[in-house]
Amino acid sequence: MSIISSLLVDSTFEFFCLVDSIENVNQLGKYFKETEQCLNVLLEVGMNGARTGVRDESQRDAVLTAIRQWPDNLMLAGVEVFEGVLSEEQSVRTLLQRVAEWTVKLVDNKDIRYRPAILTGAGSAWYDIVAEEFDKVVGNRTDVEIVLRPGCYLSHDAGTYKTAQEKILQRNPIAKQIGQGLRPALHIWAYVQSIPESNRAIISMGKRDVAFDAGYPMPSLHYRSGWAEPRKMEDNIWEVTGLMDQHAFMRIREGDDLRVGDMIAFNISHPCLTFDKWKYILIVDTNFTVIDIAETYF
Repeated sequence: MSIISSLLVDSTFEFFCLVDSIENVNQLGKYFKETEQCLNVLLEVGMNGARTGVRDESQRDAVLTAIRQWPDNLMLAGVEVFEGVLSEEQSVRTLLQRVAEWTVKLVDNKDIRYRPAILTGAGSAWYDIVAEEFDKVVGNRTDVEIVLRPGCYLSHDAGTYKTAQEKILQRNPIAKQIGQGLRPALHIWAYVQSIPESNRAIISMGKRDVAFDAGYPMPSLHYRSGWAEPRKMEDNIWEVTGLMDQHAFMRIREGDDLRVGDMIAFNISHPCLTFDKWKYILIVDTNFTVIDIAETYF
């Protein structure tokens, strides 16, 4: 809280904090009363069996009552939800409708003092549904601002979010009109370190380098010193079958043109965990020339 307090000294800096319990609210209220500052808070809505967030109207009202006790130090700015923990479309829609209706009610009752009030949701799997359901309730109101916050569009992937995007392209008419979705932009390059068996290659990449929680990395490009450019690989010719801390096991076919020292570019599934493993990420152009370096903040 001290870091946020120091940042709030800058009048141009806005910060929003999620709250979902009386204890949470009172801890924040007490601290920012002592610093004589006001903190913007968003009511977080959750669902049974999932992560943080109020579950029902009773919990919601208890948190709202607690916020009212700190009128000079906490300002309710809106409502937040993360629907990505749900897997069924109708469950997602039902949750979003409830959250949007709560938000409009809180605005009309003047519980939310911030203008325009913030209504925010959407991970990288259901953002089209979030936009649809929020818009149904909010409509043309100017006192509520819908904020979608998918993050994986930045790099996309060839696993979890590729599957999610395929579903969006099937169900959303606007997406269908566009005709082309996002393309994976994040590769992990690694060397063939050893080929100890005719059908197995050991790759210099492991759990310390790449996400593995949503599927193993997938071979995408193959490069050998002296080649003009990397060669695109056919799907499923080679497959990563296991990862250790610093090594990957890749199944190959006997007689495949693969040598120790070759480089393989791997597509990934779940960009966030891969970003978490790298302090700096190289940005390349279409010729694979490094043109910039991005610093991560995970």
